[in-house]
Amino acid sequence: MNFTARHFAYLFGILLLISLAANVFFYQRASPAASASNTSETQNESNVSSESATPADTSTDTERIATSTEIERLQELTTRATRFVEYAFTVTKDSYATQKRQAKDVMSEELVTTLFAADGSDVGTFETTVRDIEAFPSVSGDHCLVRFEQDLLITETGYEETTQELLALTFESIDGHLVVTEMEDLTPEGGI
Repeated sequence: MNFTARHFAYLFGILLLISLAANVFFYQRASPAASASNTSETQNESNVSSESATPADTSTDTERIATSTEIERLQELTTRATRFVEYAFTVTKDSYATQKRQAKDVMSEELVTTLFAADGSDVGTFETTVRDIEAFPSVSGDHCLVRFEQDLLITETGYEETTQELLALTFESIDGHLVVTEMEDLTPEGGI
């Protein structure tokens, strides 16, 4: 017997009808069970909402408060790290004295002495600016990684250079404010 396109069309039609009948049968059979489970879920939800708050609910509220406090701490670390980089690595002849004064708010006295040792007399020979500052605060502890680009301009020669910098900062709370107490340069040195 030779199968023609007509035979295949009949076979396909019969299989389609069987599939459709099976879908209708199982859909009707599953619908009463689904509606019964929806009814019981609605009753359970009303019972749960009418009950008073349990200790588990209060612990969830405590966790939310702790999470909120943790988020605020991470945001403060990020803000302080960004300010530290802006104050410590942006040097212009017009802003050096102001930045030295502002740096005392975000870093320890030792770092201020180290980073701002000059009285500003040699500042006119070069300028540095920072951009694209990204801070990555540690979830545990008061540490932060900071990545940024630093532009250097030597004003006497016109030489310009842009470098990628990576720092590890350690914070401590001094007089109720987070300040940077340690700085480690993690930027890989050039070479092969």
